[in-house]
Amino acid sequence: MTGPDPAAGLAALEAALARDFDCLNHPPAPWTPEHHGPDGRPAADVLIVGGGMNGLAAAFALRRLGLSRLRQVDRRPAGQEGPWLTYARMELLRSPKHLTGPALGLPNLTFRAWWEAQHGAAGWERLGHIRRQDWAAYLGWYGRVTGAAVESGTRLLDLAPAGQVIAARLRTAEGAEEVIHARQVVLATGREGQARARIPAAFVRFQGARVRHSSDPLDPATLPGRRVVVIGLSASAFDNACVAAEAGAQVTLLGRAASVPTVNKMKQTVYPGFAQGFPDLPDAERLAWLRLVARARIAPPRHTVQRAVRAGVRLVTGAPVQAVRDEAGILRIETAAGSFGADLVVLGTGFRFDLSAAPELGGFAARALTWRDVLPGVEAAEEEEQSGDDLLDCPALGPGFELRPRPGAAREGLDRLRIFTHAAQPSLGNLANDIPQASEGADRLARAVARALFLEDMDWHRTRLAAYADPELLGDEGLLPWLPGGGS
Repeated sequence: MTGPDPAAGLAALEAALARDFDCLNHPPAPWTPEHHGPDGRPAADVLIVGGGMNGLAAAFALRRLGLSRLRQVDRRPAGQEGPWLTYARMELLRSPKHLTGPALGLPNLTFRAWWEAQHGAAGWERLGHIRRQDWAAYLGWYGRVTGAAVESGTRLLDLAPAGQVIAARLRTAEGAEEVIHARQVVLATGREGQARARIPAAFVRFQGARVRHSSDPLDPATLPGRRVVVIGLSASAFDNACVAAEAGAQVTLLGRAASVPTVNKMKQTVYPGFAQGFPDLPDAERLAWLRLVARARIAPPRHTVQRAVRAGVRLVTGAPVQAVRDEAGILRIETAAGSFGADLVVLGTGFRFDLSAAPELGGFAARALTWRDVLPGVEAAEEEEQSGDDLLDCPALGPGFELRPRPGAAREGLDRLRIFTHAAQPSLGNLANDIPQASEGADRLARAVARALFLEDMDWHRTRLAAYADPELLGDEGLLPWLPGGGS
């Protein structure tokens, strides 16, 4: 007995999806007038920076609303967009398989439909959690069938206001530079998009070959027999510890907390009420809700901890780092739980929000409203560097993910920039924060962009309405004497 034919299954699925698009009149007719930049060349309605999940979902949602003058770029080579095949080192996704991710309400666009097309319904039932590589392959398929046109290997260098458009300077993989103009810019640049790697002070001077952040390259072939210390108790810390141990390293995972957290409160936010209602909570309430999650700490997934046990990772808790010194090429890490020697340290310490860390924001960052401006009386949490409570440094976005000006700052260009990354969390919840509410976020973003473009072109649309004269009745219907030429 043979199993499903994956190629035939995918072909059938894509035919069904094409039928869905046809029934939904997708894509609708374009409706925006052509605009030009200061150089006289046509401007894009939207420039999307990032070709990962959020960027692909945003592009599809925009096309579903009849916005076709899009440019989309990603700095990585084709197939390497997002973290899935670069610095993400989990074996299995943390999100359960039933979540529909970026499908935007189309059953035939879900991961489940893609998986069943290749493995059958029984294959879906056998599937536990989704493998990271399979999710990357699904997103590649998603981009293809939704018509994504990502310009791979193209890096955004900087952005600048230019009247009614934003000037974006790009550099291709070959080193060629181009300045394009766009009326709106969506930054779907991932977890590190408006953030910098969090490097504990004790390790700063050792950064490089011996101290790396979890987002840095890690070649398993270099690890056999080495002593590797991973700092942190986050999921990414466990992931890196597992990769190193599976490669043959002696791995110690050091956590400053007395125990590994056992609950992930963020799971309790995955329901429609939170997605739709959180953005309308009072400012202080939004921050309080997210701090409730952060201060409880987020547990690593059960299957990740089980992987660490299988790999032989040694776990030491209650071990805040007190000092780090060089001992003849070995890093000696002094903690409250003892001293540890390491050939390599991997910092699973996450990212710290910082608008100035995104070089392309240049002159925009200092003018953008942050949560420190919105809630000036709220202090950062004690031991912020260790707790990760840096939410006050996030931009305070408008309802469509747009930047807003600080008090007294010039508005120029800010509301044309939309932050569709994790930095949107205190403003809009989890709408740009991983898989669970990707569709809701992309839909909100696209509707906000369409609204802004329509309002900006209001006079043009009104003129078109006034000039519209396509007759509904042609005078040959009979029994309509009141029509011109129809008799008295």
